[in-house]
Amino acid sequence: MIYRTILLYLPDETHRFAGRDMIGIAFTGSGKTLAFCLPLIMLALEEEIKLPFIRGEGPVGVILCPSRELATQTYENVVAWTGALARDGKYPQLNTLLCIGGISMGEQSHVLNKGLHIVVATPGRLIDMLEKRRFTFNNTKFLCMDEADRMIDLGFEDDVRNIMSFFKVCVGP
Repeated sequence: MIYRTILLYLPDETHRFAGRDMIGIAFTGSGKTLAFCLPLIMLALEEEIKLPFIRGEGPVGVILCPSRELATQTYENVVAWTGALARDGKYPQLNTLLCIGGISMGEQSHVLNKGLHIVVATPGRLIDMLEKRRFTFNNTKFLCMDEADRMIDLGFEDDVRNIMSFFKVCVGP
């Protein structure tokens, strides 16, 4: 039950869906995860409905987290939200990959056998997967760095730069 809502972005939220860069700052528990996941889920659904993904395609978007715990929590939310959308058959099921250290690549590869819509990752394992060409960013349109300030504070700046180098094309507005 929702008792009250907190607007994260005033006065106009349409920029979230316009392909523009955005920085969001809000208190814990205010809905930041939903605020950055919802546009990604909508984009992935749009892409899947246009032409269903096959093995080797994707991801549409990547959510980069500084810790395995935050990545796991975000992944569980994304899976719950996309599962709820697919449950009644109105929307297709989206394939989401949790890409963190501590999970064998074999366990993660079952998602890679289908088209991949969303990746939730920590920097080290994401770099590992990209270097091994398990997937590419050729069709990736969305990148979110959750807790980006913490990622930099923890010394991941070089890793973030490395990850960004896997994007071959940058199209500005």
